Amino acid sequence: MSFKTRIAGTLGLLQRADVEKDEAKTDASDESPLSTPPTRERAMRDPLSMSTVFRAVQILETSVADLPVVQLRGGFEIDQAAIISKPDVFKSRREFIKETVASLALNGNAFWLKSTGVDGDVVNLTVLPPALVSVLSTDGDPANPIHYYAYMGHEYTSDDMLHLKFVSIPGLPRGRGPIEASREELRGAQEARDAKAKWFEQGDHPTGILTSDQPIDSDEEADLYKKRFEKNPEGVKVLGKGLSYEQLMLNPADMQYLETQQFDTTQIARLFGVPQSLMMNKVEGSSLTYRNTEEEWISFSDFTLAAYVQPIEDAFSELVPRNNEIDFRWDNMRRSDTKTRYEIYQLAIGIGLMTVNEARADAGRPPLSDEELAKITPQPQPKESSDAEA
Repeated sequence: MSFKTRIAGTLGLLQRADVEKDEAKTDASDESPLSTPPTRERAMRDPLSMSTVFRAVQILETSVADLPVVQLRGGFEIDQAAIISKPDVFKSRREFIKETVASLALNGNAFWLKSTGVDGDVVNLTVLPPALVSVLSTDGDPANPIHYYAYMGHEYTSDDMLHLKFVSIPGLPRGRGPIEASREELRGAQEARDAKAKWFEQGDHPTGILTSDQPIDSDEEADLYKKRFEKNPEGVKVLGKGLSYEQLMLNPADMQYLETQQFDTTQIARLFGVPQSLMMNKVEGSSLTYRNTEEEWISFSDFTLAAYVQPIEDAFSELVPRNNEIDFRWDNMRRSDTKTRYEIYQLAIGIGLMTVNEARADAGRPPLSDEELAKITPQPQPKESSDAEA
Protein backbone atom coordinates (compact mmCIF):
# COMPACT_ATOMS: atom_id res chain seq x y z
CA MET A 1 0.00 0.00 0.00
CA SER A 2 1.39 3.39 -0.97
CA PHE A 3 2.07 6.29 1.38
CA LYS A 4 -0.76 8.24 -0.26
CA THR A 5 -3.25 5.44 0.39
CA ARG A 6 -2.17 5.12 4.04
CA ILE A 7 -2.74 8.85 4.59
CA ALA A 8 -6.16 8.57 2.98
CA GLY A 9 -7.00 5.76 5.38
CA THR A 10 -6.02 7.82 8.42
CA LEU A 11 -8.31 10.62 7.21
CA GLY A 12 -11.26 8.24 7.04
CA LEU A 13 -11.35 7.99 3.27
CA LEU A 14 -12.60 4.77 1.76
CA GLN A 15 -11.56 4.22 -1.80
CA ARG A 16 -13.50 1.77 -3.95
CA ALA A 17 -12.56 -1.86 -3.52
CA ASP A 18 -10.07 -1.85 -6.36
CA VAL A 19 -8.15 1.36 -5.57
CA GLU A 20 -5.11 -0.51 -4.31
CA LYS A 21 -5.17 -2.55 -7.50
CA ASP A 22 -5.22 0.69 -9.50
CA GLU A 23 -1.98 1.77 -7.84
CA ALA A 24 -0.20 -1.43 -8.85
CA LYS A 25 1.87 -1.34 -12.00
CA THR A 26 -0.10 -2.31 -15.07
CA ASP A 27 1.39 -5.11 -17.18
CA ALA A 28 2.81 -3.46 -20.30
CA SER A 29 1.85 -6.48 -22.37
CA ASP A 30 -1.86 -6.18 -21.47
CA GLU A 31 -3.75 -5.52 -24.68
CA SER A 32 -7.13 -5.14 -22.98
CA PRO A 33 -9.09 -2.08 -24.20
CA LEU A 34 -9.59 -1.19 -20.56
CA SER A 35 -5.90 -0.42 -20.17
CA THR A 36 -5.29 1.09 -23.59
CA PRO A 37 -5.63 4.90 -23.81
CA PRO A 38 -7.31 6.48 -26.84
CA THR A 39 -5.06 6.00 -29.88
CA ARG A 40 -5.52 9.60 -31.12
CA GLU A 41 -3.92 10.95 -27.97
CA ARG A 42 -0.98 8.57 -28.27
CA ALA A 43 -0.18 9.68 -31.82
CA MET A 44 -0.45 13.39 -31.10
CA ARG A 45 2.61 15.60 -30.66
CA ASP A 46 2.75 17.52 -27.41
CA PRO A 47 0.91 20.82 -28.04
CA LEU A 48 2.47 22.39 -24.94
CA SER A 49 5.83 22.33 -26.72
CA MET A 50 4.54 25.42 -28.57
CA SER A 51 5.03 28.60 -26.57
CA THR A 52 1.73 30.08 -27.76
CA VAL A 53 -0.30 27.05 -26.63
CA PHE A 54 1.57 26.98 -23.31
CA ARG A 55 0.81 30.67 -22.80
CA ALA A 56 -2.88 30.22 -23.63
CA VAL A 57 -3.31 27.28 -21.24
CA GLN A 58 -1.46 29.13 -18.48
CA ILE A 59 -3.77 32.15 -18.88
CA LEU A 60 -6.87 29.96 -18.76
CA GLU A 61 -5.66 28.05 -15.69
CA THR A 62 -4.75 31.19 -13.76
CA SER A 63 -7.92 33.09 -14.69
CA VAL A 64 -10.33 30.34 -13.61
CA ALA A 65 -8.37 29.31 -10.49
CA ASP A 66 -8.42 32.92 -9.22
CA LEU A 67 -12.23 33.22 -9.33
CA PRO A 68 -13.94 33.17 -5.91
CA VAL A 69 -16.15 30.12 -5.34
CA VAL A 70 -19.32 30.35 -3.23
CA GLN A 71 -22.02 27.89 -2.17
CA LEU A 72 -25.59 29.15 -2.40
CA ARG A 73 -28.88 28.00 -0.92
CA GLY A 74 -31.95 29.74 -2.21
CA GLY A 75 -29.74 32.42 -3.75
CA PHE A 76 -27.98 33.25 -0.45
CA GLU A 77 -24.38 32.45 0.33
CA ILE A 78 -23.72 29.79 2.99
CA ASP A 79 -20.65 28.04 4.40
CA GLN A 80 -18.97 25.77 1.89
CA ALA A 81 -19.05 22.00 2.18
CA ALA A 82 -15.68 20.38 2.81
CA ILE A 83 -15.63 18.75 -0.63
CA ILE A 84 -15.96 22.20 -2.23
CA SER A 85 -13.42 24.05 -0.08
CA LYS A 86 -10.83 21.28 -0.62
CA PRO A 87 -11.85 18.78 -3.32
CA ASP A 88 -8.57 16.82 -3.11
CA VAL A 89 -6.99 16.43 0.33
CA PHE A 90 -3.57 16.06 -1.28
CA LYS A 91 -3.53 19.41 -3.10
CA SER A 92 -5.00 22.91 -2.91
CA ARG A 93 -8.31 23.76 -4.56
CA ARG A 94 -6.46 26.14 -6.83
CA GLU A 95 -4.23 23.33 -8.12
CA PHE A 96 -7.24 21.02 -8.47
CA ILE A 97 -9.06 23.59 -10.63
CA LYS A 98 -5.93 24.28 -12.69
CA GLU A 99 -5.57 20.59 -13.54
CA THR A 100 -9.24 20.43 -14.50
CA VAL A 101 -8.98 23.47 -16.78
CA ALA A 102 -5.83 22.10 -18.44
CA SER A 103 -7.62 18.79 -19.08
CA LEU A 104 -10.55 20.58 -20.72
CA ALA A 105 -8.29 22.82 -22.81
CA LEU A 106 -5.89 20.14 -24.03
CA ASN A 107 -8.19 17.13 -24.22
CA GLY A 108 -11.76 18.45 -24.16
CA ASN A 109 -12.53 16.17 -21.19
CA ALA A 110 -11.85 16.12 -17.45
CA PHE A 111 -12.46 13.12 -15.19
CA TRP A 112 -12.92 13.28 -11.41
CA LEU A 113 -12.67 9.95 -9.59
CA LYS A 114 -14.77 9.95 -6.43
CA SER A 115 -13.76 8.58 -3.04
CA THR A 116 -16.51 7.98 -0.49
CA GLY A 117 -16.61 7.93 3.29
CA VAL A 118 -18.31 5.48 5.64
CA ASP A 119 -21.66 7.25 5.20
CA GLY A 120 -21.45 7.11 1.41
CA ASP A 121 -20.76 10.83 0.94
CA VAL A 122 -18.05 11.92 -1.48
CA VAL A 123 -15.06 13.00 0.60
CA ASN A 124 -12.33 13.29 -2.04
CA LEU A 125 -11.90 13.87 -5.77
CA THR A 126 -8.93 12.97 -7.94
CA VAL A 127 -8.28 14.51 -11.37
CA LEU A 128 -7.32 11.67 -13.70
CA PRO A 129 -5.12 12.05 -16.81
CA PRO A 130 -7.82 12.32 -19.49
CA ALA A 131 -5.70 10.61 -22.16
CA LEU A 132 -5.66 7.44 -20.04
CA VAL A 133 -9.42 7.26 -19.55
CA SER A 134 -11.59 5.40 -22.05
CA VAL A 135 -15.28 6.22 -22.26
CA LEU A 136 -17.35 3.18 -23.21
CA SER A 137 -21.11 2.83 -23.65
CA THR A 138 -23.60 0.02 -23.81
CA ASP A 139 -25.52 -0.74 -26.96
CA GLY A 140 -28.89 0.92 -27.16
CA ASP A 141 -30.29 4.37 -27.75
CA PRO A 142 -27.35 6.54 -28.91
CA ALA A 143 -29.16 9.61 -27.60
CA ASN A 144 -29.33 8.15 -24.06
CA PRO A 145 -26.36 5.78 -23.71
CA ILE A 146 -25.23 4.26 -20.45
CA HIS A 147 -21.57 5.18 -20.09
CA TYR A 148 -18.92 3.45 -18.10
CA TYR A 149 -15.26 4.32 -17.83
CA ALA A 150 -12.00 2.42 -17.98
CA TYR A 151 -8.81 3.59 -16.28
CA MET A 152 -5.65 1.59 -15.69
CA GLY A 153 -7.39 -1.73 -16.33
CA HIS A 154 -10.47 -1.15 -14.16
CA GLU A 155 -14.04 -0.15 -14.93
CA TYR A 156 -16.02 2.61 -13.23
CA THR A 157 -19.60 3.78 -13.57
CA SER A 158 -21.05 7.28 -13.38
CA ASP A 159 -21.47 6.70 -9.64
CA ASP A 160 -17.68 6.52 -9.37
CA MET A 161 -16.71 9.15 -11.94
CA LEU A 162 -17.68 12.70 -12.86
CA HIS A 163 -17.13 13.41 -16.55
CA LEU A 164 -16.74 17.07 -17.56
CA LYS A 165 -16.87 18.02 -21.24
CA PHE A 166 -15.68 21.22 -22.91
CA VAL A 167 -17.97 20.89 -25.95
CA SER A 168 -20.67 18.21 -25.93
CA ILE A 169 -21.78 16.66 -29.21
CA PRO A 170 -24.85 14.37 -29.34
CA GLY A 171 -23.90 10.75 -29.94
CA LEU A 172 -20.23 11.19 -29.00
CA PRO A 173 -19.18 9.79 -25.60
CA ARG A 174 -16.21 12.16 -25.27
CA GLY A 175 -16.17 15.93 -25.42
CA ARG A 176 -14.27 17.99 -27.95
CA GLY A 177 -11.64 20.57 -27.06
CA PRO A 178 -9.70 23.25 -28.93
CA ILE A 179 -6.76 20.93 -29.67
CA GLU A 180 -8.94 18.19 -31.16
CA ALA A 181 -10.99 20.67 -33.18
CA SER A 182 -7.97 22.34 -34.83
CA ARG A 183 -5.41 19.60 -35.05
CA GLU A 184 -4.36 20.46 -38.61
CA GLU A 185 -3.81 24.14 -37.83
CA LEU A 186 -1.63 23.29 -34.85
CA ARG A 187 0.32 20.76 -36.86
CA GLY A 188 1.00 23.43 -39.49
CA ALA A 189 2.26 25.82 -36.79
CA GLN A 190 4.53 23.10 -35.41
CA GLU A 191 5.94 22.35 -38.86
CA ALA A 192 6.66 26.04 -39.47
CA ARG A 193 8.51 26.20 -36.15
CA ASP A 194 10.49 23.05 -37.00
CA ALA A 195 11.37 24.41 -40.45
CA LYS A 196 12.84 27.53 -38.85
CA ALA A 197 14.90 25.42 -36.45
CA LYS A 198 16.22 23.23 -39.28
CA TRP A 199 17.33 26.30 -41.24
CA PHE A 200 19.84 27.12 -38.50
CA GLU A 201 20.71 23.55 -37.45
CA GLN A 202 21.39 22.16 -40.90
CA GLY A 203 24.29 23.72 -42.77
CA ASP A 204 23.42 22.25 -46.15
CA HIS A 205 21.76 25.35 -47.61
CA PRO A 206 23.98 27.49 -49.90
CA THR A 207 25.25 30.87 -48.72
CA GLY A 208 25.52 32.24 -52.24
CA ILE A 209 25.42 31.50 -55.98
CA LEU A 210 28.43 31.87 -58.31
CA THR A 211 27.34 32.24 -61.94
CA SER A 212 29.08 32.78 -65.26
CA ASP A 213 27.98 34.17 -68.64
CA GLN A 214 30.23 31.60 -70.28
CA PRO A 215 29.61 27.86 -70.50
CA ILE A 216 31.26 25.69 -67.85
CA ASP A 217 32.25 22.46 -69.56
CA SER A 218 33.05 20.18 -66.62
CA ASP A 219 32.70 19.65 -62.88
CA GLU A 220 36.44 20.11 -62.51
CA GLU A 221 36.20 23.61 -63.97
CA ALA A 222 33.29 24.47 -61.66
CA ASP A 223 35.24 23.20 -58.64
CA LEU A 224 38.24 25.29 -59.69
CA TYR A 225 36.17 28.50 -59.79
CA LYS A 226 34.62 27.64 -56.43
CA LYS A 227 37.97 27.00 -54.75
CA ARG A 228 39.46 30.22 -56.14
CA PHE A 229 36.47 32.18 -54.88
CA GLU A 230 36.71 30.66 -51.37
CA LYS A 231 40.50 31.04 -51.21
CA ASN A 232 40.36 34.56 -49.77
CA PRO A 233 37.21 34.65 -47.59
CA GLU A 234 37.86 38.07 -46.00
CA GLY A 235 39.75 40.05 -48.62
CA VAL A 236 38.86 41.45 -52.01
CA LYS A 237 37.51 38.78 -54.33
CA VAL A 238 38.58 38.83 -57.97
CA LEU A 239 36.21 36.97 -60.24
CA GLY A 240 36.87 37.50 -63.95
CA LYS A 241 35.91 35.05 -66.71
CA GLY A 242 32.37 36.45 -66.71
CA LEU A 243 31.74 35.31 -63.15
CA SER A 244 29.30 37.05 -60.80
CA TYR A 245 28.33 36.27 -57.21
CA GLU A 246 24.92 36.63 -55.52
CA GLN A 247 24.81 36.27 -51.76
CA LEU A 248 21.81 34.42 -50.25
CA MET A 249 21.12 36.31 -47.05
CA LEU A 250 17.83 36.39 -45.17
CA ASN A 251 16.91 39.59 -43.41
CA PRO A 252 16.25 39.29 -39.64
CA ALA A 253 12.46 39.24 -40.06
CA ASP A 254 12.64 36.42 -42.60
CA MET A 255 15.16 34.48 -40.51
CA GLN A 256 12.78 34.46 -37.54
CA TYR A 257 9.65 33.78 -39.61
CA LEU A 258 8.07 36.77 -37.88
CA GLU A 259 5.01 37.03 -40.09
CA THR A 260 4.35 33.31 -39.78
CA GLN A 261 4.79 33.44 -36.01
CA GLN A 262 2.40 36.36 -35.70
CA PHE A 263 -0.19 34.61 -37.85
CA ASP A 264 0.11 31.38 -35.86
CA THR A 265 -0.19 33.25 -32.57
CA THR A 266 -3.34 34.97 -33.81
CA GLN A 267 -4.80 31.63 -34.90
CA ILE A 268 -4.02 29.96 -31.57
CA ALA A 269 -5.36 32.95 -29.61
CA ARG A 270 -8.61 32.67 -31.59
CA LEU A 271 -8.67 28.91 -31.06
CA PHE A 272 -8.45 29.24 -27.26
CA GLY A 273 -10.49 32.45 -27.10
CA VAL A 274 -7.71 34.41 -25.38
CA PRO A 275 -7.38 38.17 -26.07
CA GLN A 276 -4.45 39.11 -28.28
CA SER A 277 -3.16 41.52 -25.65
CA LEU A 278 -2.76 38.67 -23.14
CA MET A 279 -0.93 36.58 -25.72
CA MET A 280 1.50 39.51 -26.12
CA ASN A 281 0.85 39.52 -29.84
CA LYS A 282 1.09 42.70 -31.87
CA VAL A 283 -2.08 43.43 -33.85
CA GLU A 284 -1.54 45.76 -36.78
CA GLY A 285 -3.79 48.82 -36.82
CA SER A 286 -5.19 48.21 -33.33
CA SER A 287 -5.34 50.78 -30.57
CA LEU A 288 -6.37 49.63 -27.09
CA THR A 289 -8.18 52.09 -24.83
CA TYR A 290 -9.70 51.69 -21.38
CA ARG A 291 -13.12 51.25 -22.98
CA ASN A 292 -12.31 48.50 -25.47
CA THR A 293 -9.95 46.80 -23.00
CA GLU A 294 -12.85 46.51 -20.54
CA GLU A 295 -15.11 45.15 -23.29
CA GLU A 296 -12.39 42.68 -24.29
CA TRP A 297 -12.16 41.38 -20.72
CA ILE A 298 -15.95 41.06 -20.44
CA SER A 299 -16.05 39.08 -23.69
CA PHE A 300 -13.17 36.91 -22.44
CA SER A 301 -15.17 36.17 -19.29
CA ASP A 302 -18.51 35.54 -20.98
CA PHE A 303 -17.46 33.49 -23.98
CA THR A 304 -14.15 31.84 -23.02
CA LEU A 305 -13.84 31.39 -19.27
CA ALA A 306 -17.53 30.53 -18.92
CA ALA A 307 -16.98 27.50 -21.17
CA TYR A 308 -14.51 26.15 -18.59
CA VAL A 309 -16.32 27.33 -15.47
CA GLN A 310 -19.80 25.99 -16.28
CA PRO A 311 -18.82 22.27 -16.37
CA ILE A 312 -16.93 22.73 -13.07
CA GLU A 313 -19.92 24.50 -11.46
CA ASP A 314 -22.29 21.76 -12.59
CA ALA A 315 -19.97 18.98 -11.37
CA PHE A 316 -19.47 20.64 -7.97
CA SER A 317 -23.22 21.22 -7.65
CA GLU A 318 -23.80 17.46 -7.94
CA LEU A 319 -21.77 16.97 -4.76
CA VAL A 320 -23.84 19.25 -2.48
CA PRO A 321 -27.46 18.92 -1.29
CA ARG A 322 -30.11 19.25 -3.95
CA ASN A 323 -31.24 22.75 -2.96
CA ASN A 324 -27.63 24.02 -3.02
CA GLU A 325 -25.55 25.19 -5.94
CA ILE A 326 -21.94 26.24 -6.54
CA ASP A 327 -21.23 29.54 -8.22
CA PHE A 328 -18.00 31.14 -9.46
CA ARG A 329 -18.03 34.91 -8.98
CA TRP A 330 -16.97 37.01 -11.93
CA ASP A 331 -16.52 40.43 -10.32
CA ASN A 332 -12.72 40.23 -10.42
CA MET A 333 -12.70 39.47 -14.15
CA ARG A 334 -15.35 42.00 -15.20
CA ARG A 335 -14.17 44.79 -12.94
CA SER A 336 -13.76 48.18 -14.61
CA ASP A 337 -11.19 50.84 -13.80
CA THR A 338 -11.08 52.27 -10.27
CA LYS A 339 -12.78 55.59 -11.05
CA THR A 340 -15.74 53.96 -12.81
CA ARG A 341 -16.12 51.33 -10.08
CA TYR A 342 -16.29 53.95 -7.32
CA GLU A 343 -18.84 55.95 -9.27
CA ILE A 344 -20.98 52.81 -9.51
CA TYR A 345 -20.69 52.28 -5.75
CA GLN A 346 -21.76 55.87 -5.14
CA LEU A 347 -24.78 55.47 -7.40
CA ALA A 348 -25.77 52.12 -5.83
CA ILE A 349 -25.56 53.59 -2.31
CA GLY A 350 -27.52 56.66 -3.37
CA ILE A 351 -30.50 54.65 -4.69
CA GLY A 352 -30.46 52.21 -1.78
CA LEU A 353 -29.18 49.22 -3.78
CA MET A 354 -26.11 48.83 -1.53
CA THR A 355 -25.07 49.98 1.89
CA VAL A 356 -21.73 51.65 2.54
CA ASN A 357 -20.36 48.53 4.22
CA GLU A 358 -21.58 46.31 1.38
CA ALA A 359 -19.70 48.50 -1.07
CA ARG A 360 -16.60 48.40 1.13
CA ALA A 361 -16.82 44.60 1.36
CA ASP A 362 -17.04 44.36 -2.43
CA ALA A 363 -13.93 46.55 -2.68
CA GLY A 364 -12.10 44.37 -0.13
CA ARG A 365 -12.22 46.97 2.68
CA PRO A 366 -13.24 46.35 6.32
CA PRO A 367 -16.66 47.60 7.50
CA LEU A 368 -17.10 50.91 9.31
CA SER A 369 -18.47 51.23 12.82
CA ASP A 370 -21.73 53.02 13.54
CA GLU A 371 -19.82 56.09 14.71
CA GLU A 372 -17.75 56.18 11.52
CA LEU A 373 -20.86 55.74 9.39
CA ALA A 374 -22.57 58.63 11.21
CA LYS A 375 -19.68 60.93 10.30
CA ILE A 376 -19.95 60.30 6.57
CA THR A 377 -23.74 59.99 6.32
CA PRO A 378 -25.30 63.32 5.33
CA GLN A 379 -27.78 64.59 7.95
CA PRO A 380 -31.24 65.72 6.83
CA GLN A 381 -31.56 69.51 6.71
CA PRO A 382 -34.55 71.21 8.38
CA LYS A 383 -37.13 72.43 5.94
CA GLU A 384 -37.17 76.20 5.62
CA SER A 385 -40.55 77.91 6.02
CA SER A 386 -41.87 79.82 3.02
CA ASP A 387 -42.69 83.56 3.04
CA ALA A 388 -46.38 82.71 2.86
CA GLU A 389 -46.24 80.71 6.07
CA ALA A 390 -44.34 83.52 7.72
